Amino acid sequence: MSLQLSRFFKYFLFWMIFFLIAKALFLIWNFETTSQLSVAEFFGIFWHGLKMDVSTACYLLLLPGLLLAFRIFLPSKFVNRFVYGYTLIFLIVASILIVLDLGLYPHWGTRVNVTLFNYIDDPVAIGASISLGDVLLGFLLGSSLVVGFLYLFRFIFPEGLVRSGDIKWGTALLQLFLVATLILPIRGGLDTSPLNLSSVAFSSKLYVNQAASNYLWNFAKSVEKRKRFSNPCAYMEKDESLRIFNEFQKKDTLFQRPQLIRLNSEKQPNVILIILESFTNKVIAPLGGMHGIASNLDSLCTKSTIFTSFYSTGNRSDRGISALLGGYPSLLSTSIMVYPEKSNGLTLLPEYFNRKNYNTSFYYGGDINFYNLKTFVLKGNFGKLVTKADFSSELGRMSKWGVPDGYIFERATEDLKIEKEPFMKTIYTISSHPPYDVPFSKFSGNSNEEKYLNSVAYTDSCLGAFIDSFRKSPLWKNTLLIVTSDHGTLPPGPTDITDPASYLIPLIWSGGVVDSLQRIETITQQVDLGTSLVHQLGWETDSAPFSKDFFTSQPHAFYMLDSGWGYVVPEGFFYFDQSSNDFVSKPIGKSVDLFFPKAYMQVLHDDFINR
Repeated sequence: MSLQLSRFFKYFLFWMIFFLIAKALFLIWNFETTSQLSVAEFFGIFWHGLKMDVSTACYLLLLPGLLLAFRIFLPSKFVNRFVYGYTLIFLIVASILIVLDLGLYPHWGTRVNVTLFNYIDDPVAIGASISLGDVLLGFLLGSSLVVGFLYLFRFIFPEGLVRSGDIKWGTALLQLFLVATLILPIRGGLDTSPLNLSSVAFSSKLYVNQAASNYLWNFAKSVEKRKRFSNPCAYMEKDESLRIFNEFQKKDTLFQRPQLIRLNSEKQPNVILIILESFTNKVIAPLGGMHGIASNLDSLCTKSTIFTSFYSTGNRSDRGISALLGGYPSLLSTSIMVYPEKSNGLTLLPEYFNRKNYNTSFYYGGDINFYNLKTFVLKGNFGKLVTKADFSSELGRMSKWGVPDGYIFERATEDLKIEKEPFMKTIYTISSHPPYDVPFSKFSGNSNEEKYLNSVAYTDSCLGAFIDSFRKSPLWKNTLLIVTSDHGTLPPGPTDITDPASYLIPLIWSGGVVDSLQRIETITQQVDLGTSLVHQLGWETDSAPFSKDFFTSQPHAFYMLDSGWGYVVPEGFFYFDQSSNDFVSKPIGKSVDLFFPKAYMQVLHDDFINR
């Protein structure tokens, strides 16, 4: 009896060692952030996370434990083979998730979760985000973990988990009881609330709490939540959330809208919307960023109307495009663009221009099937699509993600020479997307931040050449040029994924129809761009409950990530953490109605579920 219980305990320790190494790998991989932690935070990650590691290990013990309990009816050879195969399968799965967790966290700022499957149905496009070196490194790391722990398993259990021989009824009953008691560590103890992410949280720093959590537990929990497809923001009664939301909307009326562009009753203005991949205010000097990175954008800002407090709705491309073109905010763990059947009811920005007989077009150098982008763009009824497929295969292979931005801008420049007015042209860049493999070398270095800055400088140079050429065209005088971004970034740091600075993105209005150069510091957000643009053109918008004019009486902005959401108002910044179910960041001494943002999030997710 004692021998079997001892072996069962050793199997538990086997998985605990695996999770300990996984946690250490996470901290080492993100060394730049880890190095800023205090000694207490570093060791606290292991200590406070122990409860979740134990819970996950006990989950993995359930099936082997039951086999041990019923070994009185089963031959030891069968049990040993089954446990070995079971262990191998979970080692492979767990190791693959470790590799994905390490690879995605620097870009997404969240531990690996089921959101990954929103983007996995196009392996070719996913492969464009990673280099061959990344694949080889991931394969080496994953296979090393599998092989190393298989060796450890055989070292601990050279004869298998159970030894040959008869088992007594008393031992079987004790083993069955032991399996039943695993529910306690799995649940996290006897507390009223079962184990959740807040159970291991002990710091105000999101990174610390994320590192303390068990990545495998987190992934399994996200799968469970996805199956339920319930509202993650159910903070109050549904009727109450609608009442608060509607009352705020009634009060949030137009305050004082400046006319930013000159309108000609005889001639509609052209519009060119440029969406830059992963551009942040942190790289644009006039918007408070670094000098010498995006010199062309720096110069453009001095000749344009700029919005200094423009926020992206999330930290992924699909979420930004959903907001910019569809007027629909990001959701906590996905976007409406991933669900074509739900986005079908939206009025996309190009549809307003089509109603006014504009020639609309969309340019994108990547594979337009990724993120369901093609379905979304087709829904907008763009008159012309120019994608990676419209270029030679040699150009398409120049970077992992697709045709470099320089060639996209060159194509747009050539098309402008024969474009019929009025036109609405959208250009979505790709070169500043990981792995940042651009045909350009302004900043040397192999760190993620250095490669990002170099890619930004490349796209900025391509944009500058496009604008310089377009200024010489007679079309410039009657064109509104809007430059913005799909989302912000963590680099250049240091910024936290919850920090508003990670979501501040450029919004620049330029071109010959811009009436005056202004610096607008009003808090604005991505989801409101379409509505505000349509109003500036003197047109009416369709009903869009989550999109408003920039210049309403109660300016605010929301941004969402998997683990929570931010709310920005003139009084300050508020961050709501889903794990603790409370605001964990808010300015001291400021009185702000925090029922509205909670009602907004609840109504938004209810709207998405019911579409």
